[in-house]
This record gives sequence, C-alpha cells and structure tokens, in this order.
Amino acid sequence: MSRWVIALALAVLAGVTLTACQSSQDKAKIIQAQAQASAPKPLVIPHPSKDVKVLDTTLLHDQNGDAVVVELKNESKRTLVDVPILVEIRGRTGKAVYKNNTPGLDFALNHVPVLKPGETFDWVNDQVTEQGKRVKVTVGEPEAKAPSSLPQLEVSPPRWRSSTLGAQVTGTVTNESKLDQRKLVLFAVVKHGGRVVAGGRGLIKKSKVGGKPAPYVIFFIGEPGSAQVTIEAPPVAFDQGATQ
Repeated sequence: MSRWVIALALAVLAGVTLTACQSSQDKAKIIQAQAQASAPKPLVIPHPSKDVKVLDTTLLHDQNGDAVVVELKNESKRTLVDVPILVEIRGRTGKAVYKNNTPGLDFALNHVPVLKPGETFDWVNDQVTEQGKRVKVTVGEPEAKAPSSLPQLEVSPPRWRSSTLGAQVTGTVTNESKLDQRKLVLFAVVKHGGRVVAGGRGLIKKSKVGGKPAPYVIFFIGEPGSAQVTIEAPPVAFDQGATQ
C-alpha cells in the first residue's frame, strides 16, 4: 500500500474521530443549555404595576428573627391574582442585605395571592434573613387571570396563646367554596395606633371543601402586646374557566 493511500486513510480516520468528538461536545452543550433553561430563575419585574400602590412599609425585628410588612392598595376596578412583589432591604451602609428574588423561594414570599378591587392588603414576609434599616418595594403585573368570583374562606376570630417561641394566635379556616385550597397562607398583622407593631404568617396544608374547619397557628415577629390582630387568608385555587 502506497504512502499516499495510508496518509489518506489516516486523514479520513482523524476526520471521523474529530467529528465524533465535536458531536459529543455539541450534545453536552445542548444538555447544559436545556438544564439552564429549565432551572429556576430569579424573580424579575420588568414592568411595575400601575394599579397597585405601596402605602407603607414596616421592618420588624425581635429575638425570633426579622420580617417586613408591606401595605398595598389595589387602585383598579379589577381583581388581581398572583401579583409579584420584590423587596430589597438595605443595611446601615445602604448595601442590600436581603432580596426575596431567590430562585425556588416559596411563592407567597414574593407574590400576593389576591388583591380585590379597591382593597388594602398587608402582605407579610417573615423569612427575612438579615436585619435592615430601609426597604425598597417593587410590585409587578398579575401573573394569572382572575376568576369571575373568588372562593369564600371564613377565618375564625383569633385566640391569643403564649409559648416558648413567643406570642401566637390560633383559630380555624372554613372553606365555603367549591375548590380545595392547598398550601393556604394566612397573613397576620398587629397594629397599634395605626402603626404595624408585629406581623406573621400561618400555613394550612389543605383546606377541604365541605370538610372540618382547618386549624391554623400564627407566630409573630415584633411586639404584638394586646393590640388588635387582623388575619387575611386569600384563596390560592380558582376556577380556571373564568376570566377577568
């Protein structure tokens, strides 16, 4: 066999090997790109809402942790569902010490489930990881369509109770709608003289239709004292066939 035939065969073999390597690398890049595309993304609000007004913000701190309470008002005539809300808490130097845009964060820690037309709502994030001095809030456009009517949930009057973890309230939620409510979050604030002095959240894993009232327990961050507590339990499951 001549040297030219051998050289040609080696060149062809090298080309096949190179093509195979490139093919494997391309497949790896595609797999990596798909994984990155499907991975949770930080929450971003490109267009702030023109319908929701931030009325007030309160930072709370005690031995059990930190929280932020944001008083919002829906100034529109429509119900807003799954409204994204971003908070950036800054420390003494003005540097951000906490943001609630982390991928995979619990939905209710950066969304307001429901805002009724003209409603004022106190949204609570009690999972703030650092104590801050100032807070910046950005509210976005709703991410879901609103139903023609909202599920009805009845929250019983809260009962105060003390524990080793501080003050807490207990009660029940009765689901009077036609849909089970899963991972129902309760938002609670305590105000004294119109000022927020404590805030907390509670969770009901499942509130069944026609079932027994589901119990809730809410712990507070702040100094609730004997002031009046307000509890809201906005629904999280809706009739998807309804439109705005």
